[in-house]
Amino acid sequence: SNVLDRAVDWIFSHLDDLESMDVSEGGRSAADSEGGRDPPPGPHVRDGPGKYELFAFISHMGTSTMCGHYVCHIKKDQQWVIFNDQKVCASEKPPKDMGYLYFYRRVAE
Repeated sequence: SNVLDRAVDWIFSHLDDLESMDVSEGGRSAADSEGGRDPPPGPHVRDGPGKYELFAFISHMGTSTMCGHYVCHIKKDQQWVIFNDQKVCASEKPPKDMGYLYFYRRVAE
């Protein structure tokens, strides 16, 4: 009945049932699907293409989480720039695989 409190209460009182359910991406269980059809390929977005590009990421510099600090790489005018405390300079080989937090923006085609 679109009552949020009742829905939350139902979820928490049926956790064991939910864990044993085989639910597909469409919200129906596999048993409910008609003839075991495959789900439609890929996500569909209604307001444009679903393509994104990485434009910034934050990474940690240091030997462990107990020492070191975080830096930010931002792509500006198709070139990567590193922001490290008060130092800002071009980054020729940004460590994209070492990111802690990634930022994307939708690409307009």
